[in-house]
Amino acid sequence: MPTQPHERAKRLDEGTERFLAGMALPSVKDCVAQIRTYLQKQNADSPTQNNVHKILKRIASHHVTSISVGPPFEKGPPDLYFYLESGARLSFGITLRESNGRCSLVAYRFHLSLPEGQSPAYYRFDLNEKAHKTPLTEPRCHYHLGVDDVRLPCPALTPLDVFDRIFLVIEPQLLGTTTR
Repeated sequence: MPTQPHERAKRLDEGTERFLAGMALPSVKDCVAQIRTYLQKQNADSPTQNNVHKILKRIASHHVTSISVGPPFEKGPPDLYFYLESGARLSFGITLRESNGRCSLVAYRFHLSLPEGQSPAYYRFDLNEKAHKTPLTEPRCHYHLGVDDVRLPCPALTPLDVFDRIFLVIEPQLLGTTTR
């Protein structure tokens, strides 16, 4: 059993690798459809209207597909984001690889910017493309609670699982309700 913090962090990343290797995702086409449907459902249930067909982007190249909403690193025109009822705005990027009839999750970045005056200022869920050489400070899968340089390890989640945390856990708290 590892006794040093860096060894424990490395073992945690190794567990993430094993989990991702066994994660069963539908085809890229079905993943895109599930993401679009999820966002459309959230949009239909909210007074804030987003043009999901306009903001949801898909780019494919050599068995790798990127699915995104909003600009990378949260810098860009306001009409590219997905806005929640609370006033929070969501941007994300997901990378999938499809080969040998199998779809795998490579990386993601979900950034939820909270309305002005909220604390923390944002939540971000990250799955790095590969393990970092210092997993104690940069776990492969982690989240940020409003501080870029603080990365707290978390389990690897499917994109829909991250959406569940954003729309069914964080958003109701911002609205002051417990369920939607």
